[in-house]
Amino acid sequence: LDAIKDVWGGNDSARYGRQVATAYAAARLPARQAFAGDAAELISSMLTAGLDRDAALWRGAVEPGSEAWALLAVAPNTGEQSVDEDALADFVSDDNSARQHKSRMLLASLIAAQRIGTDMSADMSEELSLGLSRQTRWTRAISSAGEAQNAALVVLLASLGMQGNGWDEMTPLHLYHIVRALNRVGMEAEAGLIAAEAVARA
Repeated sequence: LDAIKDVWGGNDSARYGRQVATAYAAARLPARQAFAGDAAELISSMLTAGLDRDAALWRGAVEPGSEAWALLAVAPNTGEQSVDEDALADFVSDDNSARQHKSRMLLASLIAAQRIGTDMSADMSEELSLGLSRQTRWTRAISSAGEAQNAALVVLLASLGMQGNGWDEMTPLHLYHIVRALNRVGMEAEAGLIAAEAVARA
């Protein structure tokens, strides 16, 4: 673990990129409570290489409502279909990211994947000002592509929706439609990995 953290280095903008290099090393660490303090970054590292089944082994070792829990909540093959709403509320209340951007990315992803109840979706969408009902030419296009099962067009439109200099420029509206459309065309794994990266990097 110390060697892995040495590779990650400081908290600069390149830290996430270095997690790609440690993905397979992170997957070899046992999912133990002793490593729980670094679980979020270890799980994030595994998911950069699509090692979602290795990440899933941490389900019993992470604290509900923690960032590690949030990553597992959206990643593919790592959890149950419904999300613990108390844990979600704890994550939102403890979120100290700028403008609660991590919570906004998490909630948009969970709503898109239909992982939380409609009442909580409505309440928390209003609380965090997600604005998911807003329509643009892009939202209409990607929604139509998803309904038509046009996977190639969904991927193209998703890439257009992810343009920007950083994840701080990703809006809940864009992430919601990307995750929703990818799920509709059978690309659940890709949708989950994008959602997990959005939460990790927000």
